Amino acid sequence: MRCMARSILTAFLCAAIAFVSCSQPASMQRVAETGVSPLKNRIPPPDPNKYRSVTDARDWQNPYLMVQANGIRPITAAAGASPMSPVGVVAYLEKLPSSAWPYGLVVAVQENGVRAPGDDARIKRNREELVGLLEEAGVRVSLWPSA
Repeated sequence: MRCMARSILTAFLCAAIAFVSCSQPASMQRVAETGVSPLKNRIPPPDPNKYRSVTDARDWQNPYLMVQANGIRPITAAAGASPMSPVGVVAYLEKLPSSAWPYGLVVAVQENGVRAPGDDARIKRNREELVGLLEEAGVRVSLWPSA
């Protein structure tokens, strides 16, 4: 009896772990199921001719993302935007109007240059996760040097 109870408990725990590890945010599930990002359906492909000459972040017109140790912060006209997880960034970008994408489906990504001791690894992890998710969603990433 005791062995059977352990077997049931073990099976339940394995099923719970499998369920949690396989779950994805709805926006990424749509990408995985259809192979097409909602962004790709409504935003044209990037046009490098429109942004190739931009050398100052103040002149960048598409979404601009700052990678920090505590998350990703969209750089917008609205000051004080709070950091979000890399997964949250994809959902945020999907909600932007088409007018926010004059260069096509490309975003600028920059690491925060002001760091505390120990921030490097967290910033690197956030950037790598962000870039991977953006690429899965069909978004071209233009990496900018940190200031």
